[in-house]
Amino acid sequence: MKDQQSYFEKADFQSNLPKQFLVMFVAVLLVLLEVGLAQWPFFYGASPLLSLIFMYFIMIYHDELMPIMTVFIMGLIADFLMSDILGGRATALMLLSYAMRVGVLRLQQSDFMDLWVGFAVSCTAVMLFQLIVFTVVHFAVPSLSPLLFQLGFTLILFPIGFVMMFSIQRLLQTLQVMR
Repeated sequence: MKDQQSYFEKADFQSNLPKQFLVMFVAVLLVLLEVGLAQWPFFYGASPLLSLIFMYFIMIYHDELMPIMTVFIMGLIADFLMSDILGGRATALMLLSYAMRVGVLRLQQSDFMDLWVGFAVSCTAVMLFQLIVFTVVHFAVPSLSPLLFQLGFTLILFPIGFVMMFSIQRLLQTLQVMR
């Protein structure tokens, strides 16, 4: 009979893979929530970008938990379910992910107002990219009022979502320390 301790010595208990799957699961759930909110008459298809708020938070504080594949899958599912141009949001989110990885140290040291302004710029850039792709593919400019409504509603929800995620992060850190 082999020594069981040798099996556990080879195991990697510090792997980020289970946490990455959990982050991907939450991101896909948020995309599905966006799709569900888009069905409400109040939003008329311009639901707030909750998954973008989640991605922004995770990229700032836990960028190792959101690989580019998660960002791509999240964008691709959103494109497919919201009948957008396939790959439009996925490409926009991937470009935003790469841009955030370059400036993540500056964002980690910023106060909340700077984070909010950075999110506003990021959200505007994602929507502008999608607008340009739509315009190039269809040779027509869509109505801008739903896009501005979506942008405004997302920017209003950002502080609420960010504070909720930050509180959950602190709670999990407290529980981990007590363990």
